[in-house]
Amino acid sequence: MSTQTVSSLTLLVPLDGSALAEQALPIVRTLAALVPTKVHLLRVIAPSVVRNVVRHEAVLLGVAGDTLGDQEEQADQMREALQAEAESYLQAEADTLNGQVAEVHQEVVFGLPAEQIVDIAARLGESMIVMATHGKSGLLRWALGSVTTRVLQLTAHPVLLARGSNISQTAQAPALRRIMVALDGSIEAERTLPLAAGLARVADADLLLAQIVAPDSAPIAALTGDHATGRLRELAFSYLDHIAQEMSQDAGRRITTTVPVGHVAEEIVEEAARKHIDLIVLGRHGMSGAQPAFLGGTAQKVSQASTVPLLVVG
Repeated sequence: MSTQTVSSLTLLVPLDGSALAEQALPIVRTLAALVPTKVHLLRVIAPSVVRNVVRHEAVLLGVAGDTLGDQEEQADQMREALQAEAESYLQAEADTLNGQVAEVHQEVVFGLPAEQIVDIAARLGESMIVMATHGKSGLLRWALGSVTTRVLQLTAHPVLLARGSNISQTAQAPALRRIMVALDGSIEAERTLPLAAGLARVADADLLLAQIVAPDSAPIAALTGDHATGRLRELAFSYLDHIAQEMSQDAGRRITTTVPVGHVAEEIVEEAARKHIDLIVLGRHGMSGAQPAFLGGTAQKVSQASTVPLLVVG
């Protein structure tokens, strides 16, 4: 079992100007405290935003008995104004990170948010996208919930999701003491292990390997439902213990295993709460059969239900 060495990180952090989106920043600080970290702050201004602002301006002028004039020229002026506002906003956020990260850069682009995020992540190379799971949508903001789902669909980069809430974020960065990796026996799910082990190593964190036995799993011939479930748990523990043994040299302070019984997404969330997990790691594929895990499946359900940050890999 190879272990990825996490000696540095490049984090792409899309922000939409909302306090909810900014709740991705505390975990950025957590990671930056572990290894040298470059942070790329991104603000994407969608075409609909420019159109809505121009339309709003036209309505206000119409009420005042005036006209907007050449709409294309007004749109250009509005784009310049929006870019200046976005640059000022990102600079203020960058100032809060100075001294805490190795480098911080800012970029403002126009276009479809998810597509721009994915393209810029690819341009940055070996990078991780860090986002809040939803933001506050409005005239000058894009809704991070739908954008996050689209990013997961389009990118092959790791995506770290911090659950946004209406509670004011605290300045304190979250701890990273316990990391849970959800596996299902598939090669796709195991692709999460090198990055999870690398993070555990630099954070000196404990690793918990989890496999969920679903109550509707196919029964084993000649066994009753309860006995079949028990046998499936035995097989899962054997599999996880084998993985743990292979990882034990490099993964972190301690590796333990758990095999709860229940519906996969719900049990991942509940087990993370029971074990006081600080980060859940989940494969982009696997965990839900042939269907990608974020398409209405495990990763999406976990991100919606859990307050624990979720790292989607693979």
